[in-house]
Amino acid sequence: MSNWISITKATLYEASVAKLIDATDGKVLAEGQPARSAGIIQGVVDHVRRKVASCRRNQLDANLTTIPKGLRDLAVDLIIARLKTALQMELSQDERDNVARRERDLNRVADCSDVVDQPDNAITAPMEPTVPPPSFGTRDRNFTDTTQNG
Repeated sequence: MSNWISITKATLYEASVAKLIDATDGKVLAEGQPARSAGIIQGVVDHVRRKVASCRRNQLDANLTTIPKGLRDLAVDLIIARLKTALQMELSQDERDNVARRERDLNRVADCSDVVDQPDNAITAPMEPTVPPPSFGTRDRNFTDTTQNG
C-alpha cells in the first residue's frame, strides 16, 4: 500500500459529502465551464503539498495529486470548508474551529514538528530561491581626523 494517496471526488463521497460536491458542481455553471469541485480539491492538495515541502526533511511524491495518507482526513475537512465557501454557505463555529485546528496541524508539519509518511516515488521538494540581503556599500571618507590634522 502506498504511503501517499490521491484525494478525489470518490474520497469525498466516502466522507458522506456527495450532496455538497454535486451542489458545487451544478451551481451556476456557465456553458462549457468545468465542474468546480475538481479545482477546489486540487487547490487543497497543492496547499497540503506546499506545507509538507516547507520542511526540508520531507520529500514530495512525483504525482502532483497525492498527499501523505496520514493527512487524508485533514485534507477532506479543508476541502469541505472550501466547498461550502464556494457555495456561499456559512461555516458553523465548530467548522471554523476545525479548520483552524487543521491549519495548525499543517503548520506543525511545515515546521518539522510533526512527521509525515515519505512517498514511495519521491522527488526532492522544490526550494524557493532565496533573495540575498541588501548590501550597503560605503564611500571612501575624504574628511577624517587624520586628513585634517586635528
